[in-house]
Amino acid sequence: MAAEPLAEEEIAERLAELPGWSRDGERIHRKYLFDGHRRAAALVARAAEIQEELNHHSDLTLGFTTVTVSVTTHSAGGRLTERDFALARRLEEAAAAEGAHAI
Repeated sequence: MAAEPLAEEEIAERLAELPGWSRDGERIHRKYLFDGHRRAAALVARAAEIQEELNHHSDLTLGFTTVTVSVTTHSAGGRLTERDFALARRLEEAAAAEGAHAI
């Protein structure tokens, strides 16, 4: 069963609970900064595990000391759903465990 798109008010509420995340159309995204490449790469590896567990996948971009994440729900027509915010919350936990810095 496909996830239902969230209403604008629901998106705003959930986004307010995720400092550092922002919205660009029908995607939410965040950039993380790390002390070194290994920590950044470790987040990408952990993110892959989380995404497989949730069966919901984001676009990840690994830089030297950064990781950029962009999320939407393709099965909901590229709209934002609760699945996107659940993934974002899990990625926040993983990034904190790897020592991510605010940008």
